[in-house]
Amino acid sequence: MGGKKAKKGASAYRYFTLFLVLALTALIVIYGATVLQRQEGNDPVSSVDSVGDESQTGSVPGSTSTSDDPSADRSDEPTSAPENSEDPPPVSEDTVVSILACGDNLIHPSVYYYAMECYANAHNENCTYVATNDANYDFSSIYTNVAERMKNADICYINQETLSGGDGTKIYGYPTFNSPEAVGRTLRTLGVDVVNMAHNHMLDAGNDSFLIHSDGFFKSLGMTPLGYYKNEADTNNIVLYEEQGITFAFLTYTYGTNGITSRSETYIPYMKEDFVRKQVALAKQQADVVIVSAHWGNEDTYSPNSDQKFFANLFCELGVDVVIGMHSHCIQPMQWMESSTGHRMLLTYSLGNFVSGMQGGLNVLEGMLSFNVRRDAQTKEITVEEPLFTPLVLHYTKEKSVNTQLDTGYRNFKLYDLKDYTEGLAAAHGVVWYEKSHGSTLRGGKFSLENLYRTVKEIIPAEFLPPEYR
Repeated sequence: MGGKKAKKGASAYRYFTLFLVLALTALIVIYGATVLQRQEGNDPVSSVDSVGDESQTGSVPGSTSTSDDPSADRSDEPTSAPENSEDPPPVSEDTVVSILACGDNLIHPSVYYYAMECYANAHNENCTYVATNDANYDFSSIYTNVAERMKNADICYINQETLSGGDGTKIYGYPTFNSPEAVGRTLRTLGVDVVNMAHNHMLDAGNDSFLIHSDGFFKSLGMTPLGYYKNEADTNNIVLYEEQGITFAFLTYTYGTNGITSRSETYIPYMKEDFVRKQVALAKQQADVVIVSAHWGNEDTYSPNSDQKFFANLFCELGVDVVIGMHSHCIQPMQWMESSTGHRMLLTYSLGNFVSGMQGGLNVLEGMLSFNVRRDAQTKEITVEEPLFTPLVLHYTKEKSVNTQLDTGYRNFKLYDLKDYTEGLAAAHGVVWYEKSHGSTLRGGKFSLENLYRTVKEIIPAEFLPPEYR
């Protein structure tokens, strides 16, 4: 009995010793875990003690967490911006205004007779060829191939070289023109915004009556006419045009008016140095961009004369940004000019004609000028960029005339991009008939597709031409 009791006591001692070891080990593990939690800033005891009432939602002092949720932010993790913080404003884009300029819109009798025929054919009527301002005309088909570009430009400019005397007046051609008002309505439909009237035909009425009527007529159509000043004091009123927050000043000058004077208070904007200096200075005070319409030079010549060069240099030195030249009825060079102070100006000596009944090869090869005006969103600097001269051909065919004194008999007028013109069209052009007795005027000789391209490439620098002409 005694022996069994001794063995049982020894066994109990061993079990008691094992229990103590296990208990001590458990205490060490628990203590270690508690220390680790405190080091990580997540002591559950201290958190509860700090919060106190479970209904509280405030943050724990010294902690970035605002919730008991284990998904809440930790102090060593990035925190999100406050809900009421504003996002940084987006970087605004540059402002870009596209401008398209067209040359001399010169409506000869053959052009308006063709427009009469177009209207009569569209309405199954006989054409009466009664040339009055209130007759029926349809000029739209002539411009079909360029209409979309004219409408899409933010600002579309044209030199309307033949003015209108109004309803009921008789229509005339060269040398003193009176055009149908239907021409102006067509231009408005095409998207023309700015219409130049300062040219050598602005007093073709023998006085200023056509000029005054056309100024009011174009304004009634929502266009901005250039060239009419009711008196000298009115020349201080610079024509301003705003587009997308950029202000453009349009100035216009002509070398002369074919010897006709206004004989009234109307001030004709002749190209005189003092007058130019005064207006450019006023324009630069009021506008971001200054554009000059210059009617100058010698007719039927590819080269600018000394007066053109003098005034081009003057415009540049005064700070003009763009010069749109005309009057020669054929294309002339274009270039960038730089003033003595580093100002840069885009210069086109002449775009040539646009729509006309003129007959030489050089008179039907022409161009449209396009360029962008950009305002930098950050610096607010304004620059003239991406100038492009797009060569055009005015096509027409020789048909039977209805009035030998006025009508040359040219019909089927239509503007084409030179790149879309063909050898077949060139061979059928009315100019071919004219050249038989008057000679050739294109560089390289006779009127042909090859010489049309040659002339463009010799006159217009490659940097201003579309890739297919370089």
